[in-house]
Amino acid sequence: THSEVVHSRAVIRSAEEAVPRIQAIIDDLEKRKAELLSLTRTHRAVVLPLRSFPPEILVNIFAAFISMADEYRSICSPFALMRICSRWRRVVLDTPRLWTKI
Repeated sequence: THSEVVHSRAVIRSAEEAVPRIQAIIDDLEKRKAELLSLTRTHRAVVLPLRSFPPEILVNIFAAFISMADEYRSICSPFALMRICSRWRRVVLDTPRLWTKI
């Protein structure tokens, strides 16, 4: 019928008008995705070398960190280091000298 044709044309027109708005949303999401991927690559570049440090090096870094406890007592503690990852937790727990300033 004529009313169905008119209605169909209105629906098509509405859909066609929505396409540019939807495309703008897609473009924005693609841009955000690219930014997040870049941030992820940067994060990996920083974090991965730390994961390969031998425990002896980590202990020296941790000891220096903990020695700052006089100035920053609330954040410079073995407890803070243990929350980073399971490997750091193991290193901290296995190193008694890190616990002398508690």
